[in-house]
Amino acid sequence: MGPGPIFLPDKYSLIVFSEQNRLLGYDLDSPEYSKSRATPIKWGPMAEVVPFRGYRYSADKIHEIGDVVTQPYDKISPEMYREYLERHPQNMVHIIKNRDHQNAGSNLRQWMQNGILKQDDSPSFYPYEQRFEFEGQTLSRMGLIGLVSLKAGSASVKGHERVLDEQLEDRLNLIRSTESNEGLIFMLYSDPSRGVEQLLSEFKQNNTPVTELVDDYQVSHRLWQLSVPGPQQQIMETLNALPFYIADGHHRFRSAQLYFQECQEKGWEAAAEESFDKRMIALFDMEGPGVRVLPTHRGIRNLKDFDFGTFLSRLEPHFELQKVAGLPQLKLELEKAGTRMGLVARKDLTCYGLCLREGMRSDSTFMPTITGPARELDVNVLHEGILSPFLGIGPRELAAETHVDYFRERDLLVTGVEEGQYQLAFLLNPTSLKQVYEISERGETMPQKSTDFYPKLLTGLVLMKMEIHR
Repeated sequence: MGPGPIFLPDKYSLIVFSEQNRLLGYDLDSPEYSKSRATPIKWGPMAEVVPFRGYRYSADKIHEIGDVVTQPYDKISPEMYREYLERHPQNMVHIIKNRDHQNAGSNLRQWMQNGILKQDDSPSFYPYEQRFEFEGQTLSRMGLIGLVSLKAGSASVKGHERVLDEQLEDRLNLIRSTESNEGLIFMLYSDPSRGVEQLLSEFKQNNTPVTELVDDYQVSHRLWQLSVPGPQQQIMETLNALPFYIADGHHRFRSAQLYFQECQEKGWEAAAEESFDKRMIALFDMEGPGVRVLPTHRGIRNLKDFDFGTFLSRLEPHFELQKVAGLPQLKLELEKAGTRMGLVARKDLTCYGLCLREGMRSDSTFMPTITGPARELDVNVLHEGILSPFLGIGPRELAAETHVDYFRERDLLVTGVEEGQYQLAFLLNPTSLKQVYEISERGETMPQKSTDFYPKLLTGLVLMKMEIHR
């Protein structure tokens, strides 16, 4: 593979690829640099994406694909869960949210044996398009579904979110029982040339989708099957030279890594391309206009002996508090540069805009465990600068889910404060893609629910079933 450009930290201006597909970076600003004697910086083996023979719902058996696909498992509310159960006996929720993992595995095997789910004949990439409304605009994004190898380790697959043990164990148990991938891990790559996206768009123009639907959120989803070797090779040559960034699916990716390690320790071997040494993912170019991040707001409850006045007095040395006249004005304040977050209190729905005081970003006594770009994240300021020191809500309390609920819809959270369900609401601005990139590159993590990539990828469009030699 020859030289090629890549989205890198500022220090590196050129890359080349060795025969072992190891990414090498050169510092062009160094006075010692010369093409003949520059010292390469090695990132390690790059992750490889390959086509696969996916399982899809049979159109002969399932007449409305919208009856059987779901939102990602961690976005399914109790109400949505009940609705999915009632929609269809082969709805994917019977697998991914089944509390009896053994039953989930037997369900899936039965659906495959009965032809509800059928495997494609040829190894394929699956181009995946989403069209949606966002802030008055109609946007679209075009990506593809494939398998990523787990053999290269995690050096070139970069995450940004902390993983919780309880969720990790649940996903790992599901893999053990089903030996399959049902949900997609949403990953990003950066290709300023937009070559893969252009190839997929051209393929889209000349081919008919194998799946089309509009979901419950009025997002349009279309899926194609790309089984032609030539375009597949072009896609692999570009993507397999790039690092990938996990947008959604940190627990699913980590559980796949752990299962891979388990299988290796047992001496099991992959019996096909589709096996435990790979994970199904959906890749989208972060350079495209359709990659959007929404904020996730926090509702605070169950604070014992909480006094709002005392809480404000503890905030004031660290934050400028701008009292505003109601929620509409607070929304405007959040759009101003420097405003980190909004605060709404149960008492008379009092609203404040919070800004860090000058000098706090460099004050080592404030958020002492957080360094570098992570100090700029609103979610870190909230979790490490407010929740933990002033409200006693640390990692243990967050994991127990006893004090904090998460909301995409700001107005729904404020209604909860109005009705007395929450003592406080913290309204956040979205984390930027640049911040996600910087944190991922530094190998650091953000608190859970720091990013909400929109729209979500549907579960059940295509599945990967593992073939294993034991």
